[in-house]
Amino acid sequence: QVQDLQSQIAELQQEKQHLLVRVGGQDRTELDSPGPRSQREQIPSSSTANRWATVPTPALPNFDHVRDNIRVHSAGIFQVPSLHSGSRLSDPANQFPTIPPRAEFAHISRSYLDTVHEIYPVLHWPTFQGEIDQVYTRRSFEGMSKEWVGMYFAMLACGCLNIAAATPHGHSGSREFYNVAAQAMTPWPQDPSIVHVRLLFLLGLYATENGLTSEGSMWHASTARVAQTLSLNRSDPTQSTFEAEMRKRLWWAIYVQDRLTSFGTNLSFAIHEADCDDSLPTPIQDRYIGLQPIPHSQNTQDYPFVMLIRVTKVFSEVYQTVKSSRVFAHQLRTHEEQFQSILSQLPEPLRPDSDARLEPLGLLPVITLDLARFQLYRRNLSPICSLEDRVDALNNCTNVARDTARALQRTLHAPDADQDCLRRVASTVKDFQAALLCVRASAALGESRKVNTACGKHILFFLEQLAERNRRGNNSNMYKLTDDEELLAYASGDLQSGLEHSWAWAGATAGSAATSPQTRSHPNVKPYGSNDSMSERLPIRRHPNSSDDVTREWSGWGAVEHSIKTLMGSQKRIAPGAASGPGPTYYPPPHHPVKRVQLASDAPTVSPSKPPSTPSNASRISIANII
Repeated sequence: QVQDLQSQIAELQQEKQHLLVRVGGQDRTELDSPGPRSQREQIPSSSTANRWATVPTPALPNFDHVRDNIRVHSAGIFQVPSLHSGSRLSDPANQFPTIPPRAEFAHISRSYLDTVHEIYPVLHWPTFQGEIDQVYTRRSFEGMSKEWVGMYFAMLACGCLNIAAATPHGHSGSREFYNVAAQAMTPWPQDPSIVHVRLLFLLGLYATENGLTSEGSMWHASTARVAQTLSLNRSDPTQSTFEAEMRKRLWWAIYVQDRLTSFGTNLSFAIHEADCDDSLPTPIQDRYIGLQPIPHSQNTQDYPFVMLIRVTKVFSEVYQTVKSSRVFAHQLRTHEEQFQSILSQLPEPLRPDSDARLEPLGLLPVITLDLARFQLYRRNLSPICSLEDRVDALNNCTNVARDTARALQRTLHAPDADQDCLRRVASTVKDFQAALLCVRASAALGESRKVNTACGKHILFFLEQLAERNRRGNNSNMYKLTDDEELLAYASGDLQSGLEHSWAWAGATAGSAATSPQTRSHPNVKPYGSNDSMSERLPIRRHPNSSDDVTREWSGWGAVEHSIKTLMGSQKRIAPGAASGPGPTYYPPPHHPVKRVQLASDAPTVSPSKPPSTPSNASRISIANII
């Protein structure tokens, strides 16, 4: 017990020193106030957590070229913070065109039914199909409301998203349908109806899927507000079974999209959990709605919409936690228990430890839960966190990536690698194989989503940075991410898309952010001195050609795969001699310069089943883990 108390006292003193170093501008009496650890580490709703949320990020020296690289290579993936204001003119609206040929509608609507409608059943298709038949019988939109016509074209736009771009009404041709549908909301209706809500939802869905992030976010926010105006989130006993079910489906589709788009754009939710006191939709097909009694589905895996709702309900609590600049260990444990509770409610094939075949529609709930886990774990990648916390965050993110790759493997029916071979090689090789699987899945998507190509360019740039650092290391060992602030900033991806918790933009000025990287000259990189705020860390390394090489053509996913295989070959050549290399590396934590933290040796080892919790066994991340 005495040793436990001494250990707790040491932890408290260490954390106090860490706070004093990181937030030296705050009142010392506030930081030195006594209190047990359980009172200081509260859920983000407490005053302590709010203080953590206001921790300023230290300005990293010589980071202008890093910001330029992030700005260039994030194009099409996420928007960097805007440090200056600007205005943009809106495009003029055009008149509705004539109705598309019936054959085109049949082709596009089939794509919509097979993809969008299975996930977001906001339309009652038998009713909608009957209205379409009337339109084509009359060969005009006469008699249909303006918002219904807009909804029709919005459905066509969403249906085109999953048609090959080379076809006449593929990905590129869908923009015309989207523009026509958007005109139906001009001028804004004074007395909106449920048709307006469906129109707004489909507009937001198309914009989000097509990489129009700002437009999609605004459409979805408007959808939520109009839905609340119509009280779609409230049950009314006077409504028919059919009307009540369709209102629930529409409301929960809006809820799911609000959670996903808000998480993806670092914006607050438009819908609060207190607004969601309604029951979940019934997992049945459209044709059964309104029948008495309602037949219940025997297999919820065939109805991914309900599973997706259950998964996204965890986003609210995760969002509250990641509002803080740091996530404490007890908060991680609480959320991990929550994740396990959600997994227990899902069918067995959707669980990460399952070997069962995973249907493509079942992949979305799995990926969505992985997104929540990833958003939670990566919060501790920030420089304000201790080295141990950052290493743990990297390992946790790696575990999420492995689960995601395994889900892809079960969906694509890709066979496992030779098990006998895998027993003889390091687990790192398995991570490389998983990375290649993800790359091939992205290559199969191709240009069907703009963000997919943008991500490919970003990954290729990142792999080039890894290869450059590996060459500088004289092939002695694979480069370790925790040693390089620049590389970690690139790996953090869209975590740098906002000012609240990003660190790449700390110290940037409005003028420097507004200037194009091509027209700016960068100061020479200066060595770290004793006065640098980040002097405890290793120097930032800069690729000699990375800041201005922004106009290269996209080499395709084949180049990404080739880069991974090259790094994989380097890892195999290094592995045999790694065990006889230098001993364990010691790294001085910035919050406690006297204490030395032992990092694991560079030899590849089997990944632990749970992330390390103590500095003594904190593993340094490897290249395969990063990818």
